This record gives sequence, structure tokens and C-alpha cells, in this order.
Amino acid sequence: MAPLKPPVWLDTNILIDIQNGQRAAASAAEKALSRRFENEILNLAKDGHEVLISPRVKFEFLKGARAQSGEKLLTDLRIVEDKMMTQVPRAQVWKWGNEGLNHGLSAFDSDVVAQVRAGGVARGIKNPVFLTRDSGGTLIAMRRRGVQALDFRAPEIRLKVPRNTPTPPEVPPPPAGSVAGEGLWSAAKAGFKAGLKEALKAENIAAMIPDLVLMVADKVAAREALKNIQVKFIKEGFAKGVAAGVMGWSEEEVASNLMNRITAFRVQGLEDPAGILTRATILQVAEAYENYAVAIGFQFSSAKDLKWKREMVAKGSKILHQYGYYFGTDPQALFEYEFIDKLAWTLQPTTNAIVEPAIRH
Repeated sequence: MAPLKPPVWLDTNILIDIQNGQRAAASAAEKALSRRFENEILNLAKDGHEVLISPRVKFEFLKGARAQSGEKLLTDLRIVEDKMMTQVPRAQVWKWGNEGLNHGLSAFDSDVVAQVRAGGVARGIKNPVFLTRDSGGTLIAMRRRGVQALDFRAPEIRLKVPRNTPTPPEVPPPPAGSVAGEGLWSAAKAGFKAGLKEALKAENIAAMIPDLVLMVADKVAAREALKNIQVKFIKEGFAKGVAAGVMGWSEEEVASNLMNRITAFRVQGLEDPAGILTRATILQVAEAYENYAVAIGFQFSSAKDLKWKREMVAKGSKILHQYGYYFGTDPQALFEYEFIDKLAWTLQPTTNAIVEPAIRH
């Protein structure tokens, strides 16, 4: 018998969005969003995940005029209240709730996160998956309290990487020098929509490298060294972006923790024989390639469904365990650079196979 898949917990705001879209007076956009969310939840159940809500979420969702239609919604979507969380001592759940309050969460969010964490503990699950419509600072604060909080997005069309793009749309290059700012994210998103090969087109990445660097780097004797830098740091950056995506990182966390990580040690042996490329030039070029590839990898994995993400995490975690890596019991460790760096290393055979065909010089 195949092992049971871990459950997922839903936040109230997801249920309210679904219910709002079922109103007779709902707008076309509300109805479309409601249907997409319903389908995503049903697909989770079909994949073998039990879909749960904490007692606090159920109480909040069913109070007032929403009660009757709310009960029907829960039944139709096979969403059940988590009763196992009561196996954890109430004093401990209260303690976790107070910790959430002291770390920037609202009273409601603190209670919900504490109850989801308790439900995970009762099942022997570290960092149980909690799907929510919250984002930004609230999402980050939730993750620091023992749950894997993920921004619930059910895209209308799941992005796929096209194998052939005969007439690719024009991708606007980012402004020069914006290797970790808004320009990079805009270019990565636009490029990814056009396809992985288009996103990694040399001129799009080159637009982020200062012109002075390119003038020096365009010497014939340096071209082979540049190819080696390109391949190495696109592969490593893409793997890190994928790892961050499967772990549910936000764009803010990626930008602040994964960008600009090039060191002299990491570029050792990449010099050209003629010595045309200075160490400073190599560092700048490597940084531009890796930062951009991180953003592309993050876009790629963020567009995948929960099943794919969990399979990638399981694959990487198994290898980390085999090599003796241990990151302790603090959930915060899963949102640090050191963990993503190691997880990316375990996933590189898979991510290299995805990105290598798209690398063009």
C-alpha cells in the first residue's frame, strides 16, 4: 500500500474567496477565482492529500450568515476540521499562539498557526503545509512559527516551457546594472512567459552587465572563459531559484537572501589564459548570470503545482539525509541561505537537465 500523503491546512481567506464567488451578485472575476480555487482544492484531494481546517478557521468561517452555505461548501470540497490537534497539550498551543502575537501576527493568525502546528505535531509532521491568501510580512512571520505557509495561487493557465518557439515575442531587456532589483524581476517574468530559451537569451542577460565590463569581456581570447562562467552560474542560480520556489519562499526572501552571493572562491579557475578578464570583471559577470538565473528558476518552480514541489523537496531531503546534513528543529533554518544552497546542490541533476537545453551563447 502506498504511503499516505501529508495533509494540507487551509486559511479562512481562501474559503471566503470561494464563497464570495458563489453569490448571485458576484462579479465575473470573483466567480472565475472561486472556480479555480475549488478545482485546486479538489485536485489536492484527488492527489491523496487530506484537506483540513483548524478549529479556529472553522469557527471564523461558519459564524453569522455564512453558516449554512459554508457547511455545504466544506462538504462539497471534502474539507474537514482537524481534530487531532487536540492531542497536543492546550498549554503548549497557547504558548505557540502567544509567540505568534509577540512576533507580529494578529490574534487570529496566531491562533490558526498554533493550531496547524499542533496538528502537524500530532501527526509527526514538521512544518505542516498551510495554504493562505496572505503574503508579504504576514507570510514570512507565519513561516517563522513552525508552519510552511504558502501563498495560495491557483493560476488560470499553468505555465509550461515551450519546446519550440519559432517567433518568440520580444522580451524587454532590464536596465543596465539592475541585477537584483525590480528590473531583474520584470525581465525574468517577461522572459519566462516567452519560454525558458527566450528568457536565457544571451542579449537579455547581457543587458544587466555594465557596458564597460562587456567591452573588456568581448575580446576573442576571453570568450571561452565567458562561456564557462555563463554555464556554471546559470546552472547554479537556476537550481537555487527552483529550491526557493519549492520551499515556498517569497520574492522578497529570494532577493534579500539568494542574490549577490558570488565570492572570489566560487570563481576560482575561471580566468582566461591570456589574463584579459580581471577578477573584478569575472565577479560582475558571474553575479549577473546567477542573479538572473535565480529569478528564472524561482519563476519556474513557483508555477508548478504542490505535488511537484513536494516531490522535489522529498528528493532533495533524502539526499541531504544520506550525506549527513542536519538543519536542527528550528523552522527558521529552512528559510536561510545555507539550507537552500544545500537543497539546490541535491536538485542540480534534475534542474541541469531542465536548463541546459536553454543555455545559448
